[in-house]
Amino acid sequence: MMIQLTDNSRIIDEYTNNPIIQELVDRDLKNLSKDNFIIFPQTIDDSADLEKETYLFRTSNQGIFTGNLIGVLKKGHNEIKINSRFYDSKGECDDLFIRYLLQKVLNVNVVRDKIESNNDLAYYDLLAFLFPLYLNEALQKGVYKEYIPVLYNDANVKGTISLARHIRANLPFMGKIAYDVREFSYDNKLLQLIRHTIEKLQFTYKFDELSTSVYRENIREIVNSTPSYSIAERYKILETNILNPVKHGYYEEYYQLQRLCIQILSEDKVGFGVDDDEVHGIIIDVAWLWEKYLATILTPIYTHADNKTGKNPINFYTDKFNPRYPDFYSADTILDAKYKRLEDGGISREDLYQITSYLHVRKATSAGLVFPSKKDFGYQKVGELAGYGGEIFKVGFKIPQMIRKYSDFTREMKASENALLSDLARETSK
Repeated sequence: MMIQLTDNSRIIDEYTNNPIIQELVDRDLKNLSKDNFIIFPQTIDDSADLEKETYLFRTSNQGIFTGNLIGVLKKGHNEIKINSRFYDSKGECDDLFIRYLLQKVLNVNVVRDKIESNNDLAYYDLLAFLFPLYLNEALQKGVYKEYIPVLYNDANVKGTISLARHIRANLPFMGKIAYDVREFSYDNKLLQLIRHTIEKLQFTYKFDELSTSVYRENIREIVNSTPSYSIAERYKILETNILNPVKHGYYEEYYQLQRLCIQILSEDKVGFGVDDDEVHGIIIDVAWLWEKYLATILTPIYTHADNKTGKNPINFYTDKFNPRYPDFYSADTILDAKYKRLEDGGISREDLYQITSYLHVRKATSAGLVFPSKKDFGYQKVGELAGYGGEIFKVGFKIPQMIRKYSDFTREMKASENALLSDLARETSK
């Protein structure tokens, strides 16, 4: 049974008894990250929005609700797809909103060579989008090496003599001895898995000119490191990697890449669990994606603080270092990216307290929230703060609706980007 849901929505009662929902309800991502899920961003600490208390499904007095997470979940014959709330099922099979954000944030455009009209392939595309990022982050640790068995037959004995192989190969004796050694090699089971994934993706997709030179160089590095590659060995390599996950903590990025490659090569579309009764799949935090997307638009005008890298913090005290990380700020304005439904009603107490504190510390004149909306919402003043003053506002970013083609969606998104910049320019010019 397959059901489709949208983020930040109440789940209808007939779906709440689904075995996947029942197993995952009220389990936070810190717990789920230990299971067979690919979670993007890769670690919970990558984003302040992706907190340990973030849930796929959360109970309340009104029922069970989805949150800021989308993805594909599977358990046996049961499957759940959580789309963004901007997904138009009447358009192409893709969630165009998520596809656009991934393209902008990851700086890569994935184009299918073979178009198929089914939703499975659309979500399988998510894995292809993530692969360049995972590969680049893993190779920042250097090319992975491990000990592998190597069979020699020469006069330079430096390992364990293989008597049976020696008898087969060297009678009558001509000076050679068969022996086995373990050597540190790049051409190992993990790099072979990555090479098979590269070959599969290149057969199915085109990574166009947006793909970075770093990614292309890393592809060459993997290809050069795996001279023994053979497509006939794909199933064997896949099975070996499933049974032998990377365990060393230093190679966490390679472990994440290994999991992603296994998903791509398994052709299971959502998972690689050996046990069909185990829930597995891919989860993407759209709140994190929304903030990173806005950074691609706003950073020429606003400073983007990054708690992961420690870049561009503001200090809350004058006498000691106490860094805090508003999403965006300029000399006069504080901006917070929110993936919430904010068209109706005011700003929540927590959000208001947060942006007000940033406004006061920065001695700014205004602070506001930027959120995605199906409506042409634009800029709206919420109120003027008492005390030290300052304007509180919110800006709705219109997400195109009822669009069939990705090229048309892209054009409309660029118009919304220009509208956002115009709204904010009017605010900063006051």
